Amino acid sequence: MHDKDEIRGALLRLLQGKTDGGEVMTVGEDQIIISREACPAVLLSANKNLPEILLVQKFTQHKKGSSSSITSSVSCSTPVAVRNGHASSTNGVSNDDLDVTGSPLKCPFMQAKMEPNDAPFTIVLDFCGNKKKGKINLTYIPIPSTRVGLIASKLNLTLSKLQDVDEFVPLWLVCDGKDVQKTLFMGIHRTKDTHARILITSGGPYYSMEDLPSLNHLMEQHTATGPTKRVDSSVEATYSVLASEDEIRSSSLSLTCCWKQPLTLLSSPAPDAQAIANVHVVCGDPRSPVHQMYLELSVLRGFVKGLKTGEVSWYVRENSNTVAEELEEVFTSIRDKGVRTKREEDGGCDFDMMIEGKFLNWRQNMDFTDRLWSILMRCESYQELKDSLNLVFKAVAGEEVRPQIHVRNTTQVGSVVRNLIRGRGSLPQLRDLTPLLMLIEIGYEKLKRDYINIFQAGDLVTGEQLLWFIEDRSSNNEDMVSAVDQLERLHVALQAVVALRTYLSLPWASMAHFTDQVLNQMKEEKLSGAHSFSLKLDALSVHQQFDSMKEDTWEVSLHSQEGMYSKLLVCHISHRPFISLSLTAADFEDLQGGELKEEDEDDGDDKYFCAFISSVTDKLLQY
Repeated sequence: MHDKDEIRGALLRLLQGKTDGGEVMTVGEDQIIISREACPAVLLSANKNLPEILLVQKFTQHKKGSSSSITSSVSCSTPVAVRNGHASSTNGVSNDDLDVTGSPLKCPFMQAKMEPNDAPFTIVLDFCGNKKKGKINLTYIPIPSTRVGLIASKLNLTLSKLQDVDEFVPLWLVCDGKDVQKTLFMGIHRTKDTHARILITSGGPYYSMEDLPSLNHLMEQHTATGPTKRVDSSVEATYSVLASEDEIRSSSLSLTCCWKQPLTLLSSPAPDAQAIANVHVVCGDPRSPVHQMYLELSVLRGFVKGLKTGEVSWYVRENSNTVAEELEEVFTSIRDKGVRTKREEDGGCDFDMMIEGKFLNWRQNMDFTDRLWSILMRCESYQELKDSLNLVFKAVAGEEVRPQIHVRNTTQVGSVVRNLIRGRGSLPQLRDLTPLLMLIEIGYEKLKRDYINIFQAGDLVTGEQLLWFIEDRSSNNEDMVSAVDQLERLHVALQAVVALRTYLSLPWASMAHFTDQVLNQMKEEKLSGAHSFSLKLDALSVHQQFDSMKEDTWEVSLHSQEGMYSKLLVCHISHRPFISLSLTAADFEDLQGGELKEEDEDDGDDKYFCAFISSVTDKLLQY
């Protein structure tokens, strides 16, 4: 078959979705393989967020052996601006395994010296501590820089002559980065009326800001070719406020700022910039000021789960007072001072003081049953719980202690204690699940009042806004599971709001608005291990903090348009060496065995790495 016919037939089958695997073809003296697959994250923004690409690699003997080895794809993030992306692979890795939607991952490109003419790009995907996924090593076989231009030209010419194609899928060639510009990808994107050429190149490391290309230099590059009457410039920068130590187990808070007409590279956001707070909440993060509340909520959830499974994980005491000793201390405090006596330093319910940890466990309206929960939740066995409740009820019945029970306290324990004080009741029979049900009930009521109190302490919400989360529940198992779920939704919202106040010191005037947004989102979301919120801020409210923060990424886009002719130049700057173009043969062997060690990046913030996207779109030429 003629080379031209071979290329045309292969491209037509790929565009029409009539082939499952890659198409191997000869272009001039070169053999290449083209596969249609989901757009990898590294190309997503340059691909105009279109979901699919035609990926072009060099075909070598290393890809022979099975159909699965012929079609392979990768997904990773580099300094190129990437928002979202899904990877697919038929190289023994499922789509789920390569889903890297979200925050940029450490995915360095590395060119390995396997053979002089067939050096692959090796992609290391580090899934941030996810033990199920771990690290996945995939390879590209790049097209030599001396040949990629000719191959791209022939493919483009063939594409222009295809008929009866409803939709053109962008075509991307993998390059070896050995040219002067260090080109990593070359893209061709055709529509019915336009033709776009895209290059993704890299630069760096730069060891100081002075070494970076200036904004004027980028502007000169942008205006050097084609008509340019006007250049629109814009910036998107990200700042890490609370770094995530582990995306699976740690919360994070970052700022994304966008503004127009920057004066210099790496400049701070303009006062009128659009700012978004990206809050990633992972319940159980010990750094959160409300972590103690979540620990109590987790204990309560464990007790509720025990109603169904019959198994309860009891507290393990280590060198602390026994439950009986702690109960006696409560009795003594009630006899001496009264349960409602406030601490001397208690000057009210100030929200800031609460989130500093001073008042989370001490409300002005602390009830006797609230204090009982704080002690009985640390019982080490069912028998100790039963004995402790009997101790409480006997102490009240014998008038050894006379606690005050709030009139609205309708818990079983509260009702029993109130009746015993009034001499109207007898000691309850603590059989079967009764002690555990009593404990769950007072725990739920205590935590519910805790959340209500802290939300209302700063006038963040009204009782009506919280009503959906704290509707009365019966004590049966299913309802209690749902009730605890609702409390966890409140906790996620609280953790997000506390992070905003703690780390950004946002003004009170805006806190109620953000609280309402977060609560409304939690009404719609299913509970999971982590939740993310994107909240629009007034940039002036955080503008002073930019002086003490260093950007994680800083990206400037230069755009010009004249009729159907448009140009785009993007310079993306970061501090991490996501792209490396050198790897020794020994390192490559280690990499194949999964033993390659990461480079020491302690001094990463002192270096700058650039990625460039340059795109030109013009009217489609007819052949």
